[in-house]
Amino acid sequence: MFVKIFFIFSALITVAFSDSRIRFIFYQSPTQTTEYSTLNFFTLVNNPGFQRDQGLVVFHYGEGQTLTTPQVLDVVNSYAGNRNYNFVLVHYFNTNVVSTGNAVELAEGISTALIQLLENAFPADDLNLVGFGLGAQLIARVSRRIQERSNRRFIVGRLTGLEPIQLGMISGNNIGRLGPSDAAFVESIHTEGNQLGDHGSRGHIWFMVNGGQTQPMCDQTLPGNRAECSHIFVLNIWAESVRAISPVFPALACNAWAQFLSGVCNTNPIAHMGRSHPNTALRGSYFLQTNMQPPWSREQAHP
Repeated sequence: MFVKIFFIFSALITVAFSDSRIRFIFYQSPTQTTEYSTLNFFTLVNNPGFQRDQGLVVFHYGEGQTLTTPQVLDVVNSYAGNRNYNFVLVHYFNTNVVSTGNAVELAEGISTALIQLLENAFPADDLNLVGFGLGAQLIARVSRRIQERSNRRFIVGRLTGLEPIQLGMISGNNIGRLGPSDAAFVESIHTEGNQLGDHGSRGHIWFMVNGGQTQPMCDQTLPGNRAECSHIFVLNIWAESVRAISPVFPALACNAWAQFLSGVCNTNPIAHMGRSHPNTALRGSYFLQTNMQPPWSREQAHP
């Protein structure tokens, strides 16, 4: 009986972390990659191209996206060309995999792989999880599960939510929403708030880009198209920040877009939105404007 129980238990553990849908692609450069599964991802630190003196960024794209989505490819190439980081893309060969129905299972598989990596002497403080849309909510769950399953031995250093998507009541209860307790430092960036983006899913600090509702360069006739354009715009500006040599996208601490535009907040503290290492002591809402075309970052924080 003991043998049978042990065998079944071992098999269940294997199933839990051997999710064949999940692939991790490590970029040594834009053209040189190594692919890992949930079973062997912990060996990443042994890859000759892995820089042990640099942090690790793990990026998760959104629902309906894949590696060939232009905005995703922009983010990937921007990270892959910046050797100040080790960069890994969470990838799926089927675009239908990333969904609210699969999010809990996927988060379990990803968190298991990351816990094994952390057990292999990679410091959790040096881990930055980044996700877009549903991927932001999913990767936030991954970060929470790492804490829960390790009894808080491992707390992710930085969690970045790019336009966390709105979740319905049932999905929200099952998956959970991005929040400040998910990692040591949590930031969220909001570019749409009418149909897709969730302004309630926010971190210790949250950036409201051009007010965070509808982006001014998104002038499509149909509201749904404007919302999608505004929602995905966050990937354009994030990719630009990854490529930047110095901090970009200065933002002012402010409570409302109208106050920001009026100049009331002009003397308030400034934070820089983007991949450059943040001031983790900052809290609250920060507003910023962008240019109407690339480069999107403006030199000044005030309107």
